[in-house]
Amino acid sequence: MSVSFSLKKRFSATFSLEAAFETGKGCLGILGASGSGKSVTLRCLAGIETPDEGHIAVNGRVLFDSRRKINLRPQARNLGFLFQHYALFPTMTALGNITAALTGAKKENRKKARDWLARFDLSGLEDHYPSQLSGGQRQRTALARMLIREPEAILLDEPFSALDSGLRERMRIQLLNTLERFGAGENTILVTHSRDEAYTLCKDVVIMDNGRVAEAGDMKELFRSPRTVQGA
Repeated sequence: MSVSFSLKKRFSATFSLEAAFETGKGCLGILGASGSGKSVTLRCLAGIETPDEGHIAVNGRVLFDSRRKINLRPQARNLGFLFQHYALFPTMTALGNITAALTGAKKENRKKARDWLARFDLSGLEDHYPSQLSGGQRQRTALARMLIREPEAILLDEPFSALDSGLRERMRIQLLNTLERFGAGENTILVTHSRDEAYTLCKDVVIMDNGRVAEAGDMKELFRSPRTVQGA
């Protein structure tokens, strides 16, 4: 996966995003403290937020270009977005949550969704609501809903931040295995405030501070010789 990202967006009198970076093949981590701009960067990539100006391209495909007046809708960007708390519909079953991502015929959608539930070891839980699922089952349901649409890249927004340390480590390993299993590990952007998560999951990293890119580059090289407090 390659990402070319350069944009500006003013959110308030006290915070604006002005970031630019390019990445090559491999999982990219966007690392920074709360309020550093990492999540809004992800939302701009996904098309949830519209920059004031700039350019965004993924694998050479232009998603946003203010000069050329290109601004693809989120649905047209073909990017999977895993929200912090998975954003499953609470009144829908696991099966209903997955079919909600599809636009085909109902019968075919249900068959396809059942196939994906089986891939994620969720067979027998089709009629369970999110409140009846464990944290790992909810995450796998959300991943199935995302991957069933065969996205070009996957965006993960703090997927472990609400978990305690023991469960966080187990879920991190499970997510890594799942992404590798479906060939998505090289097409992932992870937003996190955890150096351990970034180091475990990512090849390259962008370190954000107050809406700016403080450092960017190969994860291991950057962590060996950090130039900023955020990278230390």
